[in-house]
Amino acid sequence: MALPAFVAAAGGMLLNVAGSVAGQVLVSLGVAVITYTGVDTVLNRLKGDAIAALSGLPADLVGLLSFMQVGVAISIVTSAVAVRLGLNGMDGAVKRFRKK
Repeated sequence: MALPAFVAAAGGMLLNVAGSVAGQVLVSLGVAVITYTGVDTVLNRLKGDAIAALSGLPADLVGLLSFMQVGVAISIVTSAVAVRLGLNGMDGAVKRFRKK
């Protein structure tokens, strides 16, 4: 008789823990999507502004910058900034959503 009561108690505990974890995961994913969308929009705007500023240069200089792959360098820098912001955000999210 004690076994069914134990199974019922363990099942209820597992459902409670799973609900709590699932809720935290969904909240974390929602925050991550909103943050990623905002950061992606800002970085795309900055990258576009940087490339637009370079487009007003003389043709010879634009050719030289293209040969030096300055556009690729700008993409690498903005990607590095996005990754760094993402890693910092994950550290903060883990600390914020961790139960005490």
